[in-house]
Amino acid sequence: MSGITVSGGAGGVGAKLDDMRLQAQQLATLSTELIGRSGTAAAKAVDGDLLESTILSPVTGAAAEGAIVLASGSLLLVATETGVSAVFLEGAVVAYETADQLIAAATVALHNGVAFVIGVLAVPVGLVAAAGVAVVGGAWMLTVAGVNIVVEGVDSLVEGAQQTLDQIGDNPWLLLSPAGVAGLFTANSIAAYSPQEVIDRTAATYADALARLQELAPIAGQAANEWLGDNAWIEDILTDGAPGLLAGLTFLPGLLPGFNGLMSVVTGQGWPPLTYEQAIDAIATGGGRFGLFDDGQGGLAMDPDDPSQPLAVPRDRTVTDLGDLLQGSADIDKGEDELSNIRVIQSAGPPPSWIVQIPSTQVWDPHGGAISNDLTSDIAAMQGEQTALGQAVKDAMAAAGIPPTDPVMLEGFSLGGITAGSLASDPDFGYNVTHVVTAGSPIARFDIPDDVQVLSMEFNEDPVARLDGQGNPDSANWTTIQGDAPRLGGVNPEQQDPGIASAHNAQRYEMMADETSSSGDPSVDAYLDSASGFFSGDQQVTDYSPTRR
Repeated sequence: MSGITVSGGAGGVGAKLDDMRLQAQQLATLSTELIGRSGTAAAKAVDGDLLESTILSPVTGAAAEGAIVLASGSLLLVATETGVSAVFLEGAVVAYETADQLIAAATVALHNGVAFVIGVLAVPVGLVAAAGVAVVGGAWMLTVAGVNIVVEGVDSLVEGAQQTLDQIGDNPWLLLSPAGVAGLFTANSIAAYSPQEVIDRTAATYADALARLQELAPIAGQAANEWLGDNAWIEDILTDGAPGLLAGLTFLPGLLPGFNGLMSVVTGQGWPPLTYEQAIDAIATGGGRFGLFDDGQGGLAMDPDDPSQPLAVPRDRTVTDLGDLLQGSADIDKGEDELSNIRVIQSAGPPPSWIVQIPSTQVWDPHGGAISNDLTSDIAAMQGEQTALGQAVKDAMAAAGIPPTDPVMLEGFSLGGITAGSLASDPDFGYNVTHVVTAGSPIARFDIPDDVQVLSMEFNEDPVARLDGQGNPDSANWTTIQGDAPRLGGVNPEQQDPGIASAHNAQRYEMMADETSSSGDPSVDAYLDSASGFFSGDQQVTDYSPTRR
């Protein structure tokens, strides 16, 4: 790993803006108090006793009046300066936030514009490219066949000539009839010509070319994988500009009367969609019209010995840091009978605290099945809806007996992190979520409360982490760790250079977690300090298996 970068959190820009806003509020309060005291001091100048004493001692009275006026005026001046400073600080914060919002809006507009052009060009360019490949490939194949026909023809002529000469050597009298020699040569050449030889040579040439392509394919694929990994910003354009991309892909059909109306009926959205959220909803609703992405109801696998109770499997392990946490994410995806696990870790405290680890996507079938951590759950979670997997998490927490007041950390890789972000942003969740840890999870669009501390790890090459189409908030409660995906070692090229295809990997994120823990970054240290209770004391670890009913 070439190093990490940290944004947000206690040392981020958002935290500094919060400090500036708090200081502005304190200065405004101080200004108001100073104005009040200035008025109180000024009132002393017209106090009856002071006015009476001025008659008896004009010089002393005048001096007292002057001192009061000077003091009240000074307080008023300080109050004014303090108030101006408060307004300036608040204005600076507002100006920064406004500029940031304008830049974000302009970026979204640019991405949608570029994605629209890509969408419009994708089909015709693809057809032209396919036609070009077909024409060039067909021409090459015809050329190969033609060349082999010529070669076989030349060979047959040579062989026919040799046979004719041999026959003339055995029967010299044949030379007395030139026409006979020509006929004999023609007959021998025709007899020597082999159509099967042409077929065999052509097939061998095709097979050799295919073998060479197969040898080159992994090299080209790995080169493309690495290039896309180094230029993963392309995915930002396509995800952030999802509305523009969908509009571009259907632009030409949209010129047909009634097409956009039909798409609106199919997707349940005005067509084309105008926002990222509408684009995701359109995909989900459109798939639902054809029986896809039905998330159904979630729950837990039941104990075969006692079907009234969830299957609870104790584990002999401890979690002492972020690296252990991410190693656990890899572990819980390796359940028996294709079932993953929801892992609940209780730390004795005091106070008692709980880590809930949520598994990642294991099935990519768009038809919802018994395994609830699947593509269907991905789509539902990205819509911001509560999912079958989310319900299974709630059931596991209830089965573990987590009190509603004990601090809870939700953690997950990929879909597990998406589900963690979704649950943490649900005001009706019913548990005291204080911390969230995600790895390779697109959760930027979730409205997670400010009192929940979030740590998100994202590889630059990881396409899944970019599916939300925008960066995580740079706020005091949200720390984002970014960096290049590390190598796992070994001789497999995919392990050596993950690129865009293999960066989304829990083991690689475990390595990032280890580097994060030792980075010494103030935002990271502040997060780890706030989460120390989850990683200390005696621990009890139990696994539950989610399912869809």
